[in-house]
Amino acid sequence: MKLLLTIFVFSFFGAVFIGCDSGGDGGGFVPTGDILAVAERTGTSQTIKVGGTAGSVPPGSTVEVTNLSTSETKTTFGLADGSFDPTFTGNTNDLFNVLVTNNENVVIDIEIGVTLLRNAVERNLATLGSVPADIKIRGSRAYVINGFSNNIQIFELNQNPPQFLGTIVVPPGSNPISMDFFGNDQAYVANNIGQSVAVVNIFSGVCQTLIVSAEDQGNTQPCQNVINVPSNTFEEPAGVKVVNNKVYITNNNLDDNFNPNGNGFVTVLNTATNQVIGTINASGANTSSMVEIDEILYALNNGNILFDFDTFEFTCDTSFPPSIDIIDTLDDSVFDTIDIPLSQQNPTVCLPNNLTATSDGFGYTGLGLVGALLKVDLFEGTVINGTANPIIITDLSDLNNTADLAIKDGLLFTTLFNSDQIAVLDTSNDQVDPFPYITPFPAGLRGDSPNSQLFDGVQSLAIRSGESGVDFTGADLYFITGISEQLGSVDTTLQTQ
Repeated sequence: MKLLLTIFVFSFFGAVFIGCDSGGDGGGFVPTGDILAVAERTGTSQTIKVGGTAGSVPPGSTVEVTNLSTSETKTTFGLADGSFDPTFTGNTNDLFNVLVTNNENVVIDIEIGVTLLRNAVERNLATLGSVPADIKIRGSRAYVINGFSNNIQIFELNQNPPQFLGTIVVPPGSNPISMDFFGNDQAYVANNIGQSVAVVNIFSGVCQTLIVSAEDQGNTQPCQNVINVPSNTFEEPAGVKVVNNKVYITNNNLDDNFNPNGNGFVTVLNTATNQVIGTINASGANTSSMVEIDEILYALNNGNILFDFDTFEFTCDTSFPPSIDIIDTLDDSVFDTIDIPLSQQNPTVCLPNNLTATSDGFGYTGLGLVGALLKVDLFEGTVINGTANPIIITDLSDLNNTADLAIKDGLLFTTLFNSDQIAVLDTSNDQVDPFPYITPFPAGLRGDSPNSQLFDGVQSLAIRSGESGVDFTGADLYFITGISEQLGSVDTTLQTQ
């Protein structure tokens, strides 16, 4: 569904990629601690936040910040978590003095320059295949799934720029869309148009086995083996998750016009035999994204949208509201469903397209038509921020696509496909743009020039495990662009480590 949506949005907006620059413009101060002055881009009359992250100053301490170039001074106090962040308007070449006193004792007296958010972003690191659908990271390697190229590119991230290592090729017409790793050297790949699943070796690059029905088989090269499964085992397979030596494949189940052909379903395979061992019927349409917590699987049913060719307007399809099925992987049964009612007041807040979750069970999903997020309590089975009260990233009156989500250290990163940005949310309080991420990272043409008719389509992202500066150097967040077909990265530490 993610790939189909990318094509759909791309076609509707009629954008054509021509070219983009390679990252930040201008200089920027490189910070060395947890007190920073941050701006989005270089220049005069820029919004500059001078602040400290949690624990940077004693709670209740007096914080006096002075722009040394203009002598403007603002006084504030350390919050309960030890943070602060007064806002200035100034030149990004300005220097700031931060004086912190506690009980009349000076505890901090430093001079800092301005850090530019855009300098944390690197673009055009590598050219991808046609219509890239997703990116996964395992260890020091990134795997980019290219739908129309029918392959998976492999990159070594310990090289700068990432070193291209080769491709894993699946049969022509497969349209691979997602993958999940199994064991030390294998992955299962869902082929959305090929109505099949491929088992590939992620080191040798060999397609070992193609799992497909006889009627959908077609050309199976270069896969070494073929396992035939019953007809209709796969109907637009979309998501893959390996749990308990079983492979769960969600199926969009669409008709020829890409509309729901009834509800979706989940196909279950045995990893030892790669044979079908069950089918789980979904409660809603367009079954796609999944997350797994403690051997419980949460499968998202996207629902559907309608497009009026007379008014050129999108609306939510009330016949197919979204939901999340909760599956016990021990017996492969749906034991509960979280219904997500649609809202008449927000006719474009629908089509959730990717689900991710915190370790304590709070699930977030992006939306296909607007820059907003939904939030659910997966453990309690309740909707916290639904279609009537979504977490707003960009104005709901503008079409956008929060295309992908990833969580690291309590921060949620979400791509904004249409505005070429990566936004940040603090999952502890759902604050958008928490300091020092004072505004979304610009990651494409429209991130630089919001009125541009061209855009890169910042799409899927993946976080590298470990700590930047300790386990590896450089970027810890990688993204792909669906239109310009490029690999990019973000150093979310803002080079403070």
